[in-house]
Amino acid sequence: MQIDVAQTDKFLEFIIDGRLDATTVGELESRALEEINNHNLAVLLNFAKVEYISSAGLRAVLKIAKATQSKKLAMRCFALQPAVFEVFKLSGFSTIIKIFDDKESAIASL
Repeated sequence: MQIDVAQTDKFLEFIIDGRLDATTVGELESRALEEINNHNLAVLLNFAKVEYISSAGLRAVLKIAKATQSKKLAMRCFALQPAVFEVFKLSGFSTIIKIFDDKESAIASL
């Protein structure tokens, strides 16, 4: 898995490439929490290149959401692949995490 971070004056975008499972989720969690602690910016999670997410990946997304919420920051997920969106939907995450089709929609909601 690879994680790139793009920063603007309004948000941090985490561009995730690969599988989010028990073996890779630690990297996302530590990188995201560090960046959130160091900045006061909204968070965008770009799932365009994520083909799989496990329950460990969902827990990481929840931890990131809680970290942004504790700082009163917005968090948005976008560009979920159909299989990943299905996991969000079946787990109920689609009702608690704001999900958008594309980056432009996610930014507009901030």
